[in-house]
Amino acid sequence: MSTGAIVLAVVGLAFIPILALCGRGVIPRGWGVGIRLPAIQQSDAAWRAGHRAALLPYAVFALAAVGVAVLPMAAPALADADPALTAVVIIAGLVVGGILGSRAANRVASDREPRNV
Repeated sequence: MSTGAIVLAVVGLAFIPILALCGRGVIPRGWGVGIRLPAIQQSDAAWRAGHRAALLPYAVFALAAVGVAVLPMAAPALADADPALTAVVIIAGLVVGGILGSRAANRVASDREPRNV
């Protein structure tokens, strides 16, 4: 088991409550934490919707990263690659969460725009 992989997995898990707090509006837009994509920073409503949409998919990847981090216990040959594999899973979760969060934020923003009839 690699210490680096465990640290990455724990840091990845720490993002889950941050996303949840941003999604509830406890951590407001403009702070130094949260998803910093333009679509999600359009408005407070987009901020909350984007983080709520990103939370579940990211959490799934973060939990998978924990599984990858402890994988060398069952397959010691993977110990050298374990930190890199764990990082890839965390980054994939950030990408998927960012995409889904941006889509949700754009939906909220388009619902609030006045429509020309």
